Parts: sequence; structure tokens; C-alpha cells
Amino acid sequence: MIYPAQEREITLSLTNDEKTQPRLVQAWIDDGQVDTPPDQIHVPFELMPPVFRLDAGKSQVLRIVYTHENSAANPLPKDKESLFWLNVLSVPPDPSNAKSQNLLKFAIRTRIKFFLRPEGLAGDAEQAPAQLQWKRVSHGNEQTLEAYNPSAYHISFANIAVVVDGREVKSEPPPMLAPGATGRYVLKDLTQPPTGAATIRFTTVNDYGTAVDHTAKL
Repeated sequence: MIYPAQEREITLSLTNDEKTQPRLVQAWIDDGQVDTPPDQIHVPFELMPPVFRLDAGKSQVLRIVYTHENSAANPLPKDKESLFWLNVLSVPPDPSNAKSQNLLKFAIRTRIKFFLRPEGLAGDAEQAPAQLQWKRVSHGNEQTLEAYNPSAYHISFANIAVVVDGREVKSEPPPMLAPGATGRYVLKDLTQPPTGAATIRFTTVNDYGTAVDHTAKL
């Protein structure tokens, strides 16, 4: 989800696709502290309603408001995106015969990337992957790719691979590269420096959740 900082609020619709079972839903936003209880998290957003019952086949709209309440000692940057996480916890009801059986009940927690995007950022989110600066680094027999993100936008990766000496060598990328950050990706199947030109193939996920393929020269 993307929150344009100039908007008064944004909304998210949740639907319970169950045919008979209601759900108890709790929703909150965190700043990356995945294990911190919601009542101990301080973020500049209000989410309404935070707890509700969602009946089978019904929908509920979540309203999210940016309150601009930031500590003066640690204000949010205005020249790049800030990352938060939207959490949605779905708890099923106990079955009517729960007392007579041994049952295992699962509560499902979903965490979604939630970007606060200031107004007037330099560049464009769609063009951010093309701005990545790549280089290869050798550490003994270990070959590593480094990518620097000079843009104001977070870049989410689906995969990264290098085509070198006629074969494709894949890496395990981290899920995301923050603005101004450098990511390092080990090429486990490449033990020697390439003897010829190499091409990087990578896939990113854009604002709409669509996978976009890219190539770059190394």
C-alpha cells in the first residue's frame, strides 16, 4: 500500500470469503518491530476500526489517516519514502463442539508493506529500478553482486540473475532495497570471476503488484 502524504486518508477494503464462518479481525500499523504488541507501537497513523467482527460474505472498509505526529528529534524524511507495515490478524471462531474435541485453531496474520510517499519526490517510482547501479565484487572464490539504489523509492525484487559465460546464475535477493541503500547478493554457483561481458536480469514488483522484468549491463 502507498500513502501519498498529501492525502487526508486512504482506505482498504477487507472481505471475508468464508460462506458460513465469521472472523474477528484486528488491524494495526507497525514500523518494522514485528514482535511488539500493537498497544506499544507509536506510528503517525490512525487506523479505524482497529478491531471488528467480519461476518461471512461481508466486507469492511479500513480508514487510515496520516496524523503527522512525529518526534521533533526523529522526523520522517521528506526527500524519500518511509516504510511501515500494515498488519491484519484474522481469528476464526471456536466450533460448536470445541469442548468435546482436541482441535487446532489458526489465527492468520498478514503483513503488507505500507509506504508513506512524500509529495514532490524526485524522479518516478516506475523508473527507480532503471537507476540501480550494479557492480561485481570478488571475495576469494565468492562472487557477489552489489546494487546501489540512488532513488527516493523502495525497490521490491522478485528475482535476480546474472547471465555470464553463456549461462544464467541466480542469486537469492532480499525482498527490498531501500532508498540510498546498497544490497549485496551472493552468486553461489559462480566460483570464478567471469571471463566475458555479463548481463543482469532482475524482476521487480511495481506499485500495482505487477512483476516487471529488467536487464542491465554489469
